[in-house]
Amino acid sequence: MNRILTADIGNSNIVVGSWNGEELEYTKRIVTRRDYTCEELVSEFSAFLDSSVTYEGSVLASVVPEITDQTADALEMITEKRPLIMGPFLRTGVDTSGYKGSIGMDRIVDMAAAVSSYGAPVMVCDLGTCTTITVADRYGAIIGGMICAGVQLTLDAQAVRTSQLPQLHACEVASLLGSNTDSNMLSGAVAGTGLMISELAKRLIAGNTVVDDKTSQTSMPNLKVVLTGGLGKLVLPWIESGIGSDIKIYYEPDLLLRGLRQIYYLNN
Repeated sequence: MNRILTADIGNSNIVVGSWNGEELEYTKRIVTRRDYTCEELVSEFSAFLDSSVTYEGSVLASVVPEITDQTADALEMITEKRPLIMGPFLRTGVDTSGYKGSIGMDRIVDMAAAVSSYGAPVMVCDLGTCTTITVADRYGAIIGGMICAGVQLTLDAQAVRTSQLPQLHACEVASLLGSNTDSNMLSGAVAGTGLMISELAKRLIAGNTVVDDKTSQTSMPNLKVVLTGGLGKLVLPWIESGIGSDIKIYYEPDLLLRGLRQIYYLNN
């Protein structure tokens, strides 16, 4: 089987996946720094890659332009081929013609994998530094979405912008209502995000949503909810409890890497 590398530069982490055909052999996550040099990235990647393996190529998605070129150069040094870099001129299989304005390439990659793996209509929720929600209709065309502060970013902002709230790290939440300051903050960030997503899903299913100031009466009874991102597992129980058992929910932590692999072969 031909091996390729897929790399995603996020605001918090750079995630690299090694693929052997359709099998994701392993992934590695390193902290995102905006001052990486190419040499540093080669060293970071080489520390976990098998030096005896030959890669036919690579593909890169980035939301941190400060280190996109350095990462592309590092991948080229490892694979000896210039990587594909996600941009508007690559084929993705995702219809964005009905979406006004620009949309992050990471969201398009997520949607490419979600529609291919789970079908449409689908709502993709990527819980990273920010929580991004992207919705595709029954034809697989993106119709809109949401961007809001991520779970950890919410906790960070509360600690920085207030005098008395503590710095907390996101973790599992067992109770909807907290009984002290810490549990109140965690419940608001973790459970609150899950309940927001579940309510949006219910409204999409019922058809009472608003896109571009116009009320849509088009229901999505077969809507799938696909959850990904580093904090997705913490929020998943609250989406499940908020939606109920009738809606299909999928947790796919490597959704973006899977989408990158798919797009690599669409363009080769």
